[in-house]
Amino acid sequence: MPPRFRRPEPMTTFELVPDAEPEAGGPPLPGGDAPGDPTIRDRAAAHWHRLSRRARVAMAAGAVVVVLATTGAIAGPSLLDARADRLRAEAVRGLAGTVPDLSEPLQQTWEVPNGTGILAVLPRSVVVTTDGTDARAVDVTTGEDVWRHQVGADPVCGPRPSSVELDRPVDTVVCLGGEPDARTVTVLDASGTVTGERTVGAAITDPYSEGLDDDTRIMLPAADGAVVVVDDRTSGVDAAWSETGDADAALRTLRTLRERGWTDPTMRIEDAVTGEVRAEVTARLRPEGLEGCGQSYETNEEGTTRVRVIPDSSVDVTPSFAVLSACGSSVGLMADGSPLDASTSAGWLQAIAGGGFAATGEESRVHASDGSLVTTVPGWVVLPSVDADPSGLTLALTVVDERAEDMRLAAFGPDGQQAWAVPVTSPPGVAARVAGVVLLQDADRVLGLDAATGAELWAHDGLLDVPKDGNGEWVAGALTDGTRVLLGVGGSSGGSHRLVALDVRDGTTTWEREGKGHLNALEAVGGHPVLLTSTLHGLG
Repeated sequence: MPPRFRRPEPMTTFELVPDAEPEAGGPPLPGGDAPGDPTIRDRAAAHWHRLSRRARVAMAAGAVVVVLATTGAIAGPSLLDARADRLRAEAVRGLAGTVPDLSEPLQQTWEVPNGTGILAVLPRSVVVTTDGTDARAVDVTTGEDVWRHQVGADPVCGPRPSSVELDRPVDTVVCLGGEPDARTVTVLDASGTVTGERTVGAAITDPYSEGLDDDTRIMLPAADGAVVVVDDRTSGVDAAWSETGDADAALRTLRTLRERGWTDPTMRIEDAVTGEVRAEVTARLRPEGLEGCGQSYETNEEGTTRVRVIPDSSVDVTPSFAVLSACGSSVGLMADGSPLDASTSAGWLQAIAGGGFAATGEESRVHASDGSLVTTVPGWVVLPSVDADPSGLTLALTVVDERAEDMRLAAFGPDGQQAWAVPVTSPPGVAARVAGVVLLQDADRVLGLDAATGAELWAHDGLLDVPKDGNGEWVAGALTDGTRVLLGVGGSSGGSHRLVALDVRDGTTTWEREGKGHLNALEAVGGHPVLLTSTLHGLG
């Protein structure tokens, strides 16, 4: 059957021509119409009524297209920019350190007394801090208390998240309180209900305390209703030590240490209420690790040194893992108790945005969240404060010539091959990686580098006040909305701080605001900016 076509509507046309000139001597009329003649508006209205409904719609649509086209020509660029901003914000939403909008200056919306920072993050944008002898849960959207519970003197709660773990809320809070020789563990759920308590006696909750006795016990809050414990830490053992670098001499020294009572530090994860051991790991001292131990020594005329060897250990606990460092090496456990593959040459472990961790040292290892090895890179891994591309290239500080202080910030792919490197004048801080740009602090400069190539896109010289003695200002935290990065700039003076918002595309300053007090951190919880000085501040 041949195609059928619909008969078109009859088309009506008309032509507007000038009206006849008015008679000579007659008064001029507004619009030029003669007396008694219909005006142009009248004639157009009459013509409108003669049109079919379809023709009226077509004519009205044509008028709308003209208006919209004109408006679009005027507002198009700004609308496109706003749409691009929204797309970039959507791309980073939900990541640690991200907030909805930084186009306008942030103002304080609430303030809570605080001296301990964010000790845990609960669901629904609630953080745990302390106030006196109380554990205190605060809604960061309003600054209002969700719950309070007295847990004893000098309370310490957790698991305390790093800045990249603030997007991983927990359902259980563990607090230790009371006098140092009579501590009590209290476990609370997200609603503030106590689910269990245990008296644990003497315990130190400062993992970096020095000069502890041999029977000192370190205890820290951990994830899933647990505590991390390091018992009977050796304070030191006398031993003879030759500085010849002889491996056999090191082995003899190690044997002497063990004969004289050296105990390898052991870390375990216990159920906070029952004390049941869930997992444990020991930091075994090896001959090659002796130089990483703390030492006090005196050398005699024969060149033999009498050494008191100290483990110089420390403990770091996050919602993701627990790490024991001793004599320059680290061992660890994941939150579920599974072994954490920490390189013996790594100085410390850091959580990575999006999951996983980096064992950082002269040669660093990057692991996925399940503990599997992703890559090994030369140098110390440098993690961005805010990372919108955690699966991107691994950034690391490499030292070309230590004596000449020849340093590079380098980027490595999953195969460990270097993609690019740029010289830096001091150990760098990477404030952010967002929208394909790496924001790098190098002394008093803030630079924008192409994340894929390392090419310099822009530079903000003198943004930070950093004198030659190394004091002055530094970036203490960063947030992003996908288009802009907000830098929290702290200083050694401690009396004030600055918030500086930069557009990552060209480095221009969007806005800047000064604040009072020493800046400890600038964080985001559930997309809500939180600033920490001696108090906790909500921004909006």
